Amino acid sequence: MSDTVTKPSREKLSTTPSWIMVGFIIGAMFAYGVQREVARRNQLTPPPPPAPAPVKVEPQKSAAAIKDRASLAAIENVFTQYESQAVWRHDITEVALWNAETNKFSEFFEVMRSGEYYYYRTLPHLTRPVIRHNVNPDLPLRFTEPEDVQLKRLKETSSVWLPPSTEP
Repeated sequence: MSDTVTKPSREKLSTTPSWIMVGFIIGAMFAYGVQREVARRNQLTPPPPPAPAPVKVEPQKSAAAIKDRASLAAIENVFTQYESQAVWRHDITEVALWNAETNKFSEFFEVMRSGEYYYYRTLPHLTRPVIRHNVNPDLPLRFTEPEDVQLKRLKETSSVWLPPSTEP
């Protein structure tokens, strides 16, 4: 056999690989141009400033929060001294505490008992009538009683103060 290799003529060669190479070169030039344009724009506009590191801020204790805490401590101390005078309904009562700043009973609390423990909650105003009979004026607390208990007590003590009954 003959070891001679016959080369095809130039006219018979395919032009496809040449066009692929041309497309690759044009794509590379386009990508290079886009990269340069992006780099140029980044140089023109400064980068945004870095975000500040988060700072842990301690909540400031407002004067009202400190006052509330002080008044809760005061009601705990005072109520334990005079708890025997409280009138309970479903283990809940309301009291008014003397406020030296306003010189009147202007701090209102709801007291809930659970066994031997008491829980206190501030109130904007009392929802029960204040006990006014046999009250020691020197006490720093005013106790309340439910209306039905007050009416029952008033009926027992005197019928003069009650309006006439409308029952048939």
